[in-house]
Amino acid sequence: MTNKSRSLIVFSNSFLLLLFFTFLTNSSAELTSPFEGDVARVLERAVEQTQVNDGRENTGSRTLGGITPHHGIALDMIARFYDRISSEKISRVWLLSPDHFMRAKDYAVVCGDDWQTAGRILEADAVAKNGFDRMSLVGADARLFAEEHGITIHIPLIARYFPNATVVPMVLKSNISDVALLMLKNYMLGAMEETDVIILSMDLSHYKTPEEMKKEDERTLEVLTNLEPMRTDHLDIDARRAAALVLRLFKELGAERGDIMERMDTTDILGYRVESGTSYATIVYMETRR
Repeated sequence: MTNKSRSLIVFSNSFLLLLFFTFLTNSSAELTSPFEGDVARVLERAVEQTQVNDGRENTGSRTLGGITPHHGIALDMIARFYDRISSEKISRVWLLSPDHFMRAKDYAVVCGDDWQTAGRILEADAVAKNGFDRMSLVGADARLFAEEHGITIHIPLIARYFPNATVVPMVLKSNISDVALLMLKNYMLGAMEETDVIILSMDLSHYKTPEEMKKEDERTLEVLTNLEPMRTDHLDIDARRAAALVLRLFKELGAERGDIMERMDTTDILGYRVESGTSYATIVYMETRR
């Protein structure tokens, strides 16, 4: 064997090793949330965030989940929502968001990558890693999630307030059909256990005056608290189809009504009038019947 041949073999082997280690590094890399610093500052301001509760609000009823915003301006409000429903007993969080940037190629898309947070690695649940094997309507695309604020704003809070949970991040397209929605609902119901919670990341009215938003939100909150999924398509919310899905889920899991924690708009949060703002609400759903 010539020296030139030996050199080529050594180079080829070295290149293959480099590719192998690059693959290992990339395959084990976690996503990160751009809201980590903001969440840390909110938690520092929180007065009662050190004691993790059992997720039952001392009523004997199981917390099924809830609805909470995804704008950074409402982060304190979001943190209060998590503080209320937090639990060490929760093993899986289903986190649903609208597809803000219309990048989903399927009706619904999940993220199978883990998330690096300040406190721990928040692992993607096996459902997200392995995909919805029997459902062609759900795809997997981790790249979609890195800039999806409907998901990333919640990741550090889920890691903190559900310390033993995995996560199933999912975005839904705005045009998901009724049939696909029912198929997805049935799949999720079949996969869920009593240690699961469902969180819908959703804002309410957009680009309206405080008075207009208040009037619109009265109608919206009536639908959301009364669990009326057939009426969500006519609401001023940014996740109409996802709202229809989670209301069906909460209803079938035993909720009879949602409990409104807070309702605020841009003017309320900033302390001065904003003529074209957004409104937000946090709602908790409990299992009240078997």
